[in-house]
Amino acid sequence: MGTNVETFIETTQHVASAAVLKKLFLSAVAEEGYENAVFARANNRRLTSIPWSEFPAGYLETYRTENWDRIDPVVQRVHSARGPFKWSDTHPRSGFSREQKSFFEQCRELGVHSGITIPIHGLGQEVDLISLSQRVADRVPSHRITHVYMLSVQYWLKYCELADQRDHEICPLTAQELECLRWCKEGKTNWEIGEILNISEKTVEFHLSNGMRKLGAGNRITAVIMGIKRGLIPL
Repeated sequence: MGTNVETFIETTQHVASAAVLKKLFLSAVAEEGYENAVFARANNRRLTSIPWSEFPAGYLETYRTENWDRIDPVVQRVHSARGPFKWSDTHPRSGFSREQKSFFEQCRELGVHSGITIPIHGLGQEVDLISLSQRVADRVPSHRITHVYMLSVQYWLKYCELADQRDHEICPLTAQELECLRWCKEGKTNWEIGEILNISEKTVEFHLSNGMRKLGAGNRITAVIMGIKRGLIPL
C-alpha cells in the first residue's frame, strides 16, 4: 500500500532536478490519497514564501488575496508543533472564531479538505512546512501519518540539498549513537532499544539526542532519514 519509504529514499537519492523530485513526491503522496500539496515557509506566524503548490484553480489566489495565513490555525500551529498534525487537531478548546469557521468553509468549497501538515523547524522562528490535503471530505488515515511524514522529510532534505549545493560537515557519530538510530529505523521505542542493547532508557535517550544534534535533526525520524542519506544507516 503506497510508496515504500526506503524505495522513495533510494529513488530520490540521485535526482538532480527539483522538478523531478517534486513529481516523484507528488506521485508518492497521491498514492496516500492526497491530491493537494503545498511547500511553504513561515516566520513569526505568517507565511513568507510558497516555493510551490498543487491546489484546485483559484484556491491559492484567494488565500493570498484574503491574507488567510493571519487566521489559518495551521500556520499558527506550525511554530509550536514538533511533529506532523491533522488539521482537525488545531481545534482550540474555546472553538474556532467566526472568521476561522468561514475560512474553513471557503476552503472546503474550493476543494481543500481533510489535511495534515508536516512542520520542519529551522533557525529561530523559521519553519518550513508541507501540507497535504484532499479535494473531497474524508478521514485522514492516522496509521499512515508517520509514513507520509517520512516521505515529506526525505523530499525536504533532498530539496534543500538541490537548492543549496554546499556539503554540510557533521561531527562523526559514535557507535552507540548509530546503533540507537538503526533500531529507531526499525520502529523500536527507547525502552525496547535499551533492552536490546542492555543499557538504560535514559542512556538511549542521551545517545539519540546527541545523534540528532550532530545531524542537525529536529526529531528522530528526520535523524534516521539523514542517517540513511549519508550512508550511516543501511536501507
